[in-house]
Order: sequence, then structure tokens, then C-alpha cells
Amino acid sequence: MTTLITGGGSQTGLRLAQILKAHGKPFLIGSRSGKRVPADYPTFKFDWHDFSTFQAPFAAGDKIDSVFVVGPDDYDPLPFVKPFIDLAVEKGVKRFVVLSACSEHNERGPNAKEMGKVHTYVHEKGLDYVALRLGWFTENLITIYGDGIKEKNVIEGVVPNGRISFVAVDDIAEVAFKAITDPDSLPSREPNVLGPDFVSYKDVAAILTEVLGRVITYQTITAEELKRRYTEIYCIDEEYASAVVKIEQGIENGSEEKWLSDPRTVKGKVGVREWVEKNKNAFEAAGSAI
Repeated sequence: MTTLITGGGSQTGLRLAQILKAHGKPFLIGSRSGKRVPADYPTFKFDWHDFSTFQAPFAAGDKIDSVFVVGPDDYDPLPFVKPFIDLAVEKGVKRFVVLSACSEHNERGPNAKEMGKVHTYVHEKGLDYVALRLGWFTENLITIYGDGIKEKNVIEGVVPNGRISFVAVDDIAEVAFKAITDPDSLPSREPNVLGPDFVSYKDVAAILTEVLGRVITYQTITAEELKRRYTEIYCIDEEYASAVVKIEQGIENGSEEKWLSDPRTVKGKVGVREWVEKNKNAFEAAGSAI
């Protein structure tokens, strides 16, 4: 039985593929361009905004019994994901593992937003699913804050003191593998996937300072500036960017605290310091030595 990984060029999708391969589990990767996918991985063009690409993975002859769903970067992804889920069910897919987020917006139910709408849909259809409600990616330190760290020795954001449980892609992929192969080993079909630490961006700056050997500081910017960066630099649609900024502002008021004691929570093993030490070359730049 084969696992189809949508968003297969993503960091999580590629790491999951590596784990499946190491365990001898067959997989297919759906990707818009395939540029980041290793040449020896079975790959198909797959684009959430092009419904004509949905049939390709099922036409290859593999018996796909599970799908790892990395949805599109739309504030309301359900109109794009729903037709594919319906098609996948018709083609015999038995389990869906949905990449979602650990926030109130993504709680299943009538008030669900973003990817929460997707796992509400699969739940209401009575499908076998796991919704991975992720904390903030540790990898954001590169993808979102990396340029500021390298060029200006600063992390810029709207959360000066609020604490976050950063979770690494390696840990997310390990939980995703369990969701595909042994979901009953998880505490819930909608687990919160967090990291082992609970730290502020100022704490992260201090860790970077120690590991990199140059002073990294935290600097607060306005919500309007952060929203501009999300829309103009990271090409997130305006409504989605506004929602993300609002969630980040909530962190400053302790919104992340409750997830630590939630019985659904699964904690990873890779702490921020370990992750920074492993990835310190990504932050290399000229800076003032301590």
C-alpha cells in the first residue's frame, strides 16, 4: 500500500518521504514543480489550484491507501482540498493525515477556520483521519527570520516576551509517520504537535548568540509591518496574513500556555539549541564577535 504526499516539495513532505523510504514503505510525491524533490523519488505534478492534476497519482497503478495532506496557502483551503478528498475516497484511499495548526482557529467544529475546515470535513464524512495540529516551526528561524539574523543580527517580530513551543520538521515528520502507520499510538486523532522547549524569541536570540558567537537581539516591529512582509515577501494572501499576525499577537498574552497541559499534546525531541547547533551554517554572516 502506498502513501501519497501532497506538497511533497515541502520540508515536512520530503522528510516524511525519507522516513517512509527508510522503513521500506512505498510513496508517491505530488509537487507543483518537483524542483526540490530528489530525482529518484516517484513524483507527479500536483497543484491544489489546478484540479486537472488530481487524477495523475491515481493513474500510475499504485494502490494508494493513505494521503498526507499539505494544503494550499489560502485562508480558506477547503474549496481546493474538498474535491481532491472526494476523488481520493472514490479511488480507495482509507486514511488522510492532514497538516493543520495548533490554534483555536483550527479546532474542529462549526467555527473552524483555515485547515481546521479540512479536518472538520473529513470528520463529518466519517473518514479515517489524523489532523496534526502543529506548533510554530523551528525552521521559521531560517525561512522567516533568517535574512534578518544573517544581515542585521536581529530577530524582528511582534512577540517580544510571549513564549512558544517551537517544533522541528524532523519531529513533525516522525509523528506524521506514526499517523500513517500506527495512529492508535497517538493520544488523539487531532494531536497538538509541539517541541520540547517553551521559549520566547528573546530566549532564541540568546541561544543564537551563544552558538553563533556574535550578538543576536530581538526587535519589535508593528503588526502592519509584519503583515506587509507576509503578503509582499512571503506571498501569503492578505486575509491569511492578517489572521497569522493576530495569532502571533495573541502569543504575547499567553495564548500558547494552554496547549502544554492539553492531553492531546505530543512533544518532539529536538530542542531549539540542538536545532540551532545543527543548522548554524544557515545563519553565517559577518557580525560583531562577543
